[in-house]
Amino acid sequence: MKASEIAEKFGDILNRQRTPIELALIALILIHYAPTDILGPELNDRIKSMFGPVLNPIHSIMNNVFIRLFLWLILLYASVYSKDMMLFLLVSVYFVQSSK
Repeated sequence: MKASEIAEKFGDILNRQRTPIELALIALILIHYAPTDILGPELNDRIKSMFGPVLNPIHSIMNNVFIRLFLWLILLYASVYSKDMMLFLLVSVYFVQSSK
């Protein structure tokens, strides 16, 4: 199988699942940068403890080496093959915020 055929098949899969991938990344980025500090320290701690049981497993899954490889392949595909700068920017922002 040629590299161009692999890229084409990956692109087909990505195009079918594009919206759920984008929405998941957008939600994770928005949750990460939510300005909960403005609510005061007590309410901020309550919110973090309330969402912690949900977000901790999600962050663990997103930090899995295979998920990160998949996201990196999306980044590579978006920049080299499809020239989709919106998807490239979204995945790039996710990588930057997740490394903090």
